[in-house]
Amino acid sequence: MTEEKFREIYRQHYQIVKKVVYSILRDIDFAEDVSQEVFISFLKKADTLQEEYHKQWLIVNAKRKAIDFCRKSYQVHEVTAGASNEEELFAEEGIMWTSNRSEKQSSVEEETTKKLVMQEFTGKFFEDLEKKNSQWYEIVMKMNVEGQNALETARALGISVESLRAKRHRIKVWINKYYRNKFEDL
Repeated sequence: MTEEKFREIYRQHYQIVKKVVYSILRDIDFAEDVSQEVFISFLKKADTLQEEYHKQWLIVNAKRKAIDFCRKSYQVHEVTAGASNEEELFAEEGIMWTSNRSEKQSSVEEETTKKLVMQEFTGKFFEDLEKKNSQWYEIVMKMNVEGQNALETARALGISVESLRAKRHRIKVWINKYYRNKFEDL
């Protein structure tokens, strides 16, 4: 695939890929990162795909990568420590950085730390849920991460909606028993 062709496909489909990823992650920065990964994977695979399936491939893989991102909780942030770079970044966003700089920097660091702790907690939760009961894990992923409704999820799992409701109740009881206190401590 030529560079020009790739750029054209990227321009045409980047927004939809980013929207799909954002609908799952609900974080614009992560959505942009995961979208870039989708296009890198696409570039590696593009020569084996028929042109008419490019959009579908991108959408499906965007959804999969976003879900993997949630499952594995492999989010690793690299923070560069350059005062001038940080000042430029915040100046572009209209945030006053120079006054009370250490206080604001601490606040940004605290927010980043809180976010990372929550992501680690989420990753651990999904690992434990999958070990406890793989069907429960699928239910949570389909309904809470992918946004499927009860009927779609029940059909995909080959169970009745009533059975799904009972399983969701058991999931909630398990989460309250084992994770409520841990979550509140965050």
